Amino acid sequence: MSHRHGVILTRLKKGIPAVKICKEPLYKKDEAKYLKEREAFSERDNQEKFSLLLDKIERCQRLVDIGCGWGQFLSLVEDNVSELWGVDESPDRLKYLRSVCPKAKVVICQAHQLKLPDKYFDVAITSQMLHEVKLFGEKSGLQKVLEEIRRVLIKGGKYLLLDHQDAGEEEIVVKLPIQKMKQLSEFEGKYQYYRATHQSIGENMVKISKRCLQDFLTKYWALNSPMESIEMRETHSVFEKTETIELVESLGFQVREWIPFSDIGNDLKRAEGELLEGKTWFRKFLLVAATPK
Repeated sequence: MSHRHGVILTRLKKGIPAVKICKEPLYKKDEAKYLKEREAFSERDNQEKFSLLLDKIERCQRLVDIGCGWGQFLSLVEDNVSELWGVDESPDRLKYLRSVCPKAKVVICQAHQLKLPDKYFDVAITSQMLHEVKLFGEKSGLQKVLEEIRRVLIKGGKYLLLDHQDAGEEEIVVKLPIQKMKQLSEFEGKYQYYRATHQSIGENMVKISKRCLQDFLTKYWALNSPMESIEMRETHSVFEKTETIELVESLGFQVREWIPFSDIGNDLKRAEGELLEGKTWFRKFLLVAATPK
C-alpha cells in the first residue's frame, strides 16, 4: 500500500494503483468489454469530441479525466500533460488503462466522493459521464460532483464538461428504411426512461419528437447487446443550456463557452434516413468553465 498526495492507494491486477471502490459500479465486466469495443470503432464521434477537448486543454501540468473509462482520451493527451490521472468507478473499465496509457495514475472511486487532493489539477474533464450521475445518482448527486471538481482544481483551473444536449419535444418528420423502422419499433417496446412513440404518416415516414429520435439514433446499436439494459433505462437528451450554465455558475465556476456539436443529421444519414420536415440540431455540447483566480 502506498500514499500519494493524501490518497490511499492499493493494487489492481498487473500493478495498477487504485483507490478501493465504494460501491458496485454501473458498468460491470460484460458491459465494460462491449463498450470498449464500440468506443474504439466510433471514429467520427471520437474525432469530433476529442479535437474539441484537445483544443481547449492546450498544454497543462496536471489533468484529471473523471469517468475516463479505458483511457482512450488520456492516451491522446499524454504528450501535452506532465501528470495524468484517470478516475472511474468501474475496475472492469480501468483494467485496460495500463496498456493504453501507462503514464496515468488510476483512481477507482465515484465522482461525488473524489479520492483526489485539494487544489491540485490545472484541468478536469468529464466526457459523457455527468448525465449518468444525473440519471442514475442521488437527487443531489450532480451538485456534489461539481463541488468535488471545483475542490480539486487550482485557482484559475479549467473544467471541461462534455455531454448530451436536451433535444426538446418539438416534432419533426423523417423517413427511415424498413430495417430501421423495425428497430424503431423494437426500441420503443424496450425503452423504459419515458414512453417512446412515433406516428406513422406514410410509407416508412414517421412524425416523432426530437428527443425520441435522438435517443433512438444514439441507442439502437445497444439493442440485444450487453449494454441494452443500461441504455434502455437512460436518455441521451439531458442537459438544457440555460439550466446547466446556471447550475455550474451557482457553484462558483465562471462559464466561458458553450459549444454545441455533433449534428443529428449525420446520425440520420448513417441510419440511411432522411429529414423531411424540421431542422437538424446539435446533440452534444462542450461547456468550458474555470475556477476564479
